[in-house]
Amino acid sequence: MRLRQRDLKPYIVKKHGTFKDVDGTKYTGYEPTGRTIKANIQPAGGKMLSEIYGLRLAYMLTMYCQSNIDIKENNGVCVYVDKDQDPDYKVVAIRRWNTHLVADLEKVKK
Repeated sequence: MRLRQRDLKPYIVKKHGTFKDVDGTKYTGYEPTGRTIKANIQPAGGKMLSEIYGLRLAYMLTMYCQSNIDIKENNGVCVYVDKDQDPDYKVVAIRRWNTHLVADLEKVKK
C-alpha cells in the first residue's frame, strides 16, 4: 500500500528522554523542539486493536507515515496542539510494513 501524497499532513514529532535545562537541571520529558514529518492520522479502530487496547481505544489514533521516518515508542506527536507545547499523543506501538509504517498513538494524560 502506498500513501497518497495529498492525504499526508505535517506533524511535529518530539523525542522522549532525559534532557538538561538551561540552568543545568535534568528533567524527563519531551525535547523542546521537534522535527516535522508528513503523516496521515486517523481514529484507531478494528477488532484487533479493540482486543489489544480495550477501553483505551477511545483515546487512540492510528498514524500512517513513510518507512524512512525514524520514530520510536514513547515519542510524542503534536496532533491538536502547537509545536511549542508538549505533545498531546505518544507512540505506543509501531508496525513496519514494506513501504510505510503504522504507529498507534495514545492520548497523553496531563
